[in-house]
Amino acid sequence: LANLLSLPILLKPYISIAGEEFDSIEWLKPKSRGLNVEQMADGINDSIRESSWLVSGSGRPEYFSDHFVYYSGDKAAAANEIRGYENYCRKIRELYNNSNASCDLICCSVRNPNTITALWRLREEKNGIDTSKVISTTFVTDTEGLVFAQRDKILIDKNAPSSNELRAKCDWYSCTLTGL
Repeated sequence: LANLLSLPILLKPYISIAGEEFDSIEWLKPKSRGLNVEQMADGINDSIRESSWLVSGSGRPEYFSDHFVYYSGDKAAAANEIRGYENYCRKIRELYNNSNASCDLICCSVRNPNTITALWRLREEKNGIDTSKVISTTFVTDTEGLVFAQRDKILIDKNAPSSNELRAKCDWYSCTLTGL
């Protein structure tokens, strides 16, 4: 009985730490206006590598416009369009079981004067089965240099090659895969 009574106490720090990480995001943080597209690509690259926000929802609101819109490339997705960056992050956090999903950034590069592409490998566990996908995410910046639109496109829907294999087949300039 004593062990059962102590169980919630043992679980609470893990749950509260995960919640605090998300709750500590400064949604009203001043925007990083005026960055050129290369600087924004560096910021996106670094923040994805640091927090895996594409699956964790622990985003960086300073890089995103107040008019941000997310578009899913998956027609069967529950939400094909999400307005507002905080809404997007909350939906991502809800969608992925963060203990079973991971994001491995393969490439992040500038494609056009206001377009950044990130190529990444999603690994998640569904019903005890380890799945992996390759996703291309396009970020479009506005005249202030902030991301106002994001679109995901699934390139490989299941059984994606390893991250190392993907890096070996990546065209770093265009952030596209060759030879797959």
